[in-house]
Amino acid sequence: MKKLVKFLFVSMILSFLAACGSDEERMEPRAVNEGEDKCEICHMMVPDDHHATQIVLTDGRHLMFDDVGDMWVWLEEQGDEEVDGAYVRDYHTEEWILFDEATFVYHEDFRTPMAYGIYSFASEEDAISFQEEEGMGDILSYEDLSSHSWERNMELMEEHDHDHHDHDHDEDEHVEETKEE
Repeated sequence: MKKLVKFLFVSMILSFLAACGSDEERMEPRAVNEGEDKCEICHMMVPDDHHATQIVLTDGRHLMFDDVGDMWVWLEEQGDEEVDGAYVRDYHTEEWILFDEATFVYHEDFRTPMAYGIYSFASEEDAISFQEEEGMGDILSYEDLSSHSWERNMELMEEHDHDHHDHDHDEDEHVEETKEE
C-alpha cells in the first residue's frame, strides 16, 4: 500500500512538473521572422536585431515590435491581462530577456527604430558599462519606465525616414543594375 501511495504521489508531482514545463515553453520568445514580422504598433517590418521586442499572449500568439517604445505603447493601450511574457533583447548579445528583469539606458540621441532612444541590457553592470563608454544616458530599471516620458526624438525619426527612403532607392538601383548585367 505504501508503494502505491508513493507511486501516485510521484506521478502527481511529475504530471505537475510536466504541465509547468509546457507553460514555460509556451511563454518562450520565438525568433524574429524577417520579411514577415511586422510591429503591432507602427506596422513596419521587425528586423532581427537588438531593438526587437515581443509579447507572448496567454493564447500562445507572439506579438512583435521593432522598438521597446512601441511595445510599451501596446502594453499601455491593451494592458497585460492576456500577456504570458514580455521580452526585450540584450544590446550586446541580442539574447531574449524578460522585459521586467532588464536594465535600460536612455538618451534622446540613441538611435532606435522609432526614436524612443532606449537600449536594453541583461544586467545593470552591462548598462552602467555601456553608459560609461558612451559618456551619456540615464540608467533606468523596469520600474523607472512607468515614470519615463516616452517621447520620441522627432529629428531622429525624420533622419530615419529619409535614410529608409534612400536605402529603398539604392536597393531598387541595385536590382536594376543586376537586371542589366
